[in-house]
Amino acid sequence: MINRRILLVLHIISLVLLGFGWTLDMLHIDISTHFIVDFNLFNEKRSVLGTLQTLWSGSNYWPFVLIFLFGILVPLVKSGAIFYLLLAKNPAPKWHRFVSAISKWAMADVFAISIFVAFLGAGAMQNTNATVEAGFYYFSGYVLLSGIVSMLLGKVLQNAATSNT
Repeated sequence: MINRRILLVLHIISLVLLGFGWTLDMLHIDISTHFIVDFNLFNEKRSVLGTLQTLWSGSNYWPFVLIFLFGILVPLVKSGAIFYLLLAKNPAPKWHRFVSAISKWAMADVFAISIFVAFLGAGAMQNTNATVEAGFYYFSGYVLLSGIVSMLLGKVLQNAATSNT
């Protein structure tokens, strides 16, 4: 039987993964052409935070809001709710339902990024090379571990509720 302390440690590990996922590069795009010699037309690596900064400074507010909402704000709100559920003696059941619902929105961000990476990585454009960087794996690791913590937390809370009755 898993207990709250183990879940707390796993949750903290998931937050470390999230931090690396935000700061490390997620995607490397290289566009080159060959005309007598090789010319590099575009070579860029981007992290989530770097992308947000670029979007904001370029006045691309709608994509900024979407990435900020689903990639930054939703994970932080979810994390706060999980900390409450793990540390409170008798947490309100509505908070676990909230964590379950918000987890689906956090996964939507990884799904969208995965599709984008797959599109670029499939060589949709000639002379384009896209590679997934470490930040993508850290962010994905956060989503998976956080989902596992949420699922196991539900079982721990359910067991605690049945043993209290």
